[in-house]
Amino acid sequence: MDTTRTQLSGSHRDRVVVAAIELVNALAPGSAHGHQFVPELSPTDVAAAANAAFNGFSDSQADFSPAYARETLALAASLQRIFLALAAGEVTGAVPLLNAMLREHPSALHLSQDEPWSLHYHDHTLPAHAGWSTGCAAALSSFISSGHWNYLGSCHAVACDRIFLDVTRNTSRRFCSVRCQNREKVRAYRQRLS
Repeated sequence: MDTTRTQLSGSHRDRVVVAAIELVNALAPGSAHGHQFVPELSPTDVAAAANAAFNGFSDSQADFSPAYARETLALAASLQRIFLALAAGEVTGAVPLLNAMLREHPSALHLSQDEPWSLHYHDHTLPAHAGWSTGCAAALSSFISSGHWNYLGSCHAVACDRIFLDVTRNTSRRFCSVRCQNREKVRAYRQRLS
């Protein structure tokens, strides 16, 4: 991995990538903190988790709706496949997945109407799952094309595949949380004792 990475700017694009990570960690099945993670959420809970992940963006964007819970879960699963490929350094595996998402959800570029001016990728009149599918695909495409894909990581703890953004100076982050880091320290200690 390149250790002379350029720093993230905190731009709208970077914020969308962080929101997409939060969506994946909240809704995509897999492993989390040492346990199998299968979100068995009601449609209302799916919409609430998605709205929490994308909170703080445009007031004109529609909220995620329980009526589109299945589509929201599909968005989280699609993003998870892309993030896991990027976290493993398999950019060539992530690009076709991302290109398919871009074809399915074309962008509608426009600048925000108010300051701070930011470039938006989707039509705010679309349902949230469709709009954010476009926004996430476009933001991740920009993230990859600018060489920032190496900021993405997947937890190294046993039985955890949660995604994180590694903003350490030397790309040293290995765990999604302190919880997983401590769990791995205890596991390694017990392994040394046996």
